[in-house]
Amino acid sequence: MIQCYLLDGDFKETTHDDFSKIAEVVEQNRLAISAIPLEAIIDILGQLGKRILKQSSLNQYQGISYISLWLRKDNLRKICELNYSNLDYLDHFTKINTRLEMYAQPRGIVCHWVAGNMPTLAFFSAVQAILSRNGSIIKVPADYRDLILNILDLLNGIETDIDGNIFYGADIVRSIAIVSFEGKNQLLSAGLSKAADCKLIYGGSEAIKTIAALPQKESCETIIYGPKYSFAVFDQEYIESEQFEDALKNCVTDVALFNQMACSSPHTFFFEKSKYSIEDVADKLKTYFEQLPDNLLYQNKSQWMAANTINERARYLLSSDTGIVKSQGLEWTILINSESSLEEPIFGKCLFIKEVDDVRDTLDHITRKVQAMTVCIADQNDRREFAKDATYRGVDRITTPGHIHDYDLPWDGILPLNRLVRWVILKTEN
Repeated sequence: MIQCYLLDGDFKETTHDDFSKIAEVVEQNRLAISAIPLEAIIDILGQLGKRILKQSSLNQYQGISYISLWLRKDNLRKICELNYSNLDYLDHFTKINTRLEMYAQPRGIVCHWVAGNMPTLAFFSAVQAILSRNGSIIKVPADYRDLILNILDLLNGIETDIDGNIFYGADIVRSIAIVSFEGKNQLLSAGLSKAADCKLIYGGSEAIKTIAALPQKESCETIIYGPKYSFAVFDQEYIESEQFEDALKNCVTDVALFNQMACSSPHTFFFEKSKYSIEDVADKLKTYFEQLPDNLLYQNKSQWMAANTINERARYLLSSDTGIVKSQGLEWTILINSESSLEEPIFGKCLFIKEVDDVRDTLDHITRKVQAMTVCIADQNDRREFAKDATYRGVDRITTPGHIHDYDLPWDGILPLNRLVRWVILKTEN
């Protein structure tokens, strides 16, 4: 059975045996969003960002204030320019040479499989479809369903005037369906897949393999955001600079956000040998963990996360070759070892730190599974060369302290809006 929480602009729970009715409604309603000029969509989303800030009930979710900043009109415009090169392509056939015109038409219905590791992920996924003027069917984890429904309810009441024409956020909302169903139900999973003109998939290895293998339209585009790993490196000059303390403070916030469950959450930090011992660095990190605000310090831990933390702490406490600095409770943990490797995530603000002779030694650990690296190298030319080597080996994003979670596009090496449209051409006589 499918539970549908938003359909045809109606925020009411309904049940369905299959996706035929849901897909039919979204298909009909996506015509209205496809008729909204891109500038009007950007203005409506910009207004939404301001309304989100004023909605106190949303403040319980981490990342909400960032959504408001991300929805600034100038930021959305830059994102579209990066993806489309020319915003006119979204609104009408536009000349690319004397005899050829091009238009970016929406693909149709985008079906989203959203992972449960980040509360704001479903919304960011939805905005990608909105900015490409597609309809959406979004399978949302139960824990974060209310968040996206509340945001879309705010969108429902927004309108904008472009050159004397009124455009409505309600038309965007009517192009979106929010659903849930048991993931193990292969029949319903296949039904959602077959409704898709594009699939946006977020999740772990098994989920990705399962969803990608579902039957689908031959014309369906599939965009996959699979499991990723993130870490940080610091060179000696940076460690011994005035920037180091602020960088550590910001990096601790990066670790704490989303309880280290996001693919962009760093798990291992490498520090070049410097005037500070690795134990000195651990003490500095300890100070900043202790200064975290309560909403980041005291986050709920699942049973398996707590068990992993306890087991890892015990392993380090029993070893003579490792070090540990930790909170009295299970709030945070710093684990020290000398193995030059990326550690398996423990999550829940459990950070591995290591000392290396040269930050370039860490390049050997990079695979295509590394999403982001916070790279703190003082000399900017050296940092750029390091970034060139790291991204060649597989890293998608080189970031700065405090910004590893920023939802910059490209993401995972993908310009998604570019792939959420069909690039069509019109040949002219002259």
